[in-house]
Amino acid sequence: MMTEGQAPRLVRPRMQDVADAAGVSIKTVSRALTGTGAVKEATRERILAEARRVGFQRNDIAAGLRQGQSMRTLGVMLGDLANPFFPPLLRGIHDVAARRGHLVISADAQGDPDLERRSIESLLAHRVAGLIIAPTGTDFSYLGDQTQFGSAIVFVDSNPLGTGADSVITTNTASSRAGVAHLISRGHRRIGYLGHPQAGDGVPKRWQGYADALAEAGLSVDESIVRRDLRNEEDSARAASELLSLDEPPTALFSDNNRLTVGALQSEVYSRRPVPMVGFDAFDLAAQFGVSVIDSDPFAVGRAGAELLFERLENPDGPPRRRTIKARLIVNDQPLYGVPA
Repeated sequence: MMTEGQAPRLVRPRMQDVADAAGVSIKTVSRALTGTGAVKEATRERILAEARRVGFQRNDIAAGLRQGQSMRTLGVMLGDLANPFFPPLLRGIHDVAARRGHLVISADAQGDPDLERRSIESLLAHRVAGLIIAPTGTDFSYLGDQTQFGSAIVFVDSNPLGTGADSVITTNTASSRAGVAHLISRGHRRIGYLGHPQAGDGVPKRWQGYADALAEAGLSVDESIVRRDLRNEEDSARAASELLSLDEPPTALFSDNNRLTVGALQSEVYSRRPVPMVGFDAFDLAAQFGVSVIDSDPFAVGRAGAELLFERLENPDGPPRRRTIKARLIVNDQPLYGVPA
């Protein structure tokens, strides 16, 4: 019931209103708006113009439910938006999805596998056409039936299902080995390790690269200068202070995650006694602080993930597909803030 002085509520324009305005059938309007079926170009343009004029907004969800189809949307499950790796990855996905006429719906697991599962189930409940996952958890067995229902699923950055799923990964082992070898080439023999919790296959591969580089130089892993299961900058700052306060501290550091690299820079002990550092994944101001980084190009990873998803949607059969984006070492040996090379 309206109160006195209250403006009447407008009725949302219907597809029938567009059909009446354009002088065509509802079926022709539907074909013109969805880009499917045979409609003359002049008729399509007239229908689109009338739809804009009357303010009609197509309801993809309702249409998809009527037709038993998925929506023109992609779901994206991100591991932790606090990590600067993920915004450019998401932009890469948007870049491809927009050109394909798809909307992207994203969710943030915040590093929590339980939240990740609930969010994935919610995205699937929205009938997304496909799902791109940058995983936090390791158990995705609950997705086993989804591909049978027509859902395309691609893992990016890490693939917890190994060869059993479409995936886009980076050169974790080889690039980590190159980063540690760079420090060894500068004369360092005690290289500390800062690592985040194991999830998927990325973390163990980066550790493997660290261990391989030491072994190739005739060095063994010294667990006294290794700190793992670090979740954020605070954890890393504390761990870096511990390492650099040892009686025999490391002369250089390797970090397997950009948040951990930034955390090490925030360590009070590091600020007084900085050492050369190589960190996996780039971050702002790395060059200014003299930190060499392994740039895994998250924008390219996101684009490749979206392209792989559309390939699967267009051709649902066939074995799992895999793309590899090569990460490159960027050496920053000339810091602006006094960090030694």
